[in-house]
Amino acid sequence: MTPDETVALTRYVRAMCPGQRFDEYTPDAWHDVLRSYDLGDARQAVVALVDAGAVFVGVGEIAARVRQMRAARCRHIHGAGQPPEVPDADPDDVAAYLVALRTHRTRAADPTARRRPLAELLAVTARRLPKDPLH
Repeated sequence: MTPDETVALTRYVRAMCPGQRFDEYTPDAWHDVLRSYDLGDARQAVVALVDAGAVFVGVGEIAARVRQMRAARCRHIHGAGQPPEVPDADPDDVAAYLVALRTHRTRAADPTARRRPLAELLAVTARRLPKDPLH
C-alpha cells in the first residue's frame, strides 16, 4: 500500500466509523503497519469488521483481518485449485522444496504479488527451457 492509499483508507474508515477520531498523523502511523498490504484487502477487512459490529476500527484489527484473509486463500491453493506454477526448488531437496512451496502459496494468496514466468522459474532449478514448451 502506498502512502496515498493509506490516506484513502483512513478516509474510508472515517466514513464507515464517523465517531472514530483521526488527526493529520494517523495515515503516517497506519502506513507503518499496513505498507505491505493491498488497499483492496484492507478495505475488505474494514467492511468485514464493521459488518461484525465494530464501531471503531483499529489498524491492528485491519492487519489481523488481512492476514486471516490471506491465510484462507493459502488454504485453497493446493490440490485441484493450485495454480500451474512450479515451486522454486528441486523436489529432491525436501527442505528447500517445502520452503519454496510455502513461499509459492503465500505469493499466490497475496493479490499484489506478480506471476513469475516459466523461464524465470526454470532458471532457478538450472533446467533448460525447450524452444517449444509443448513438446
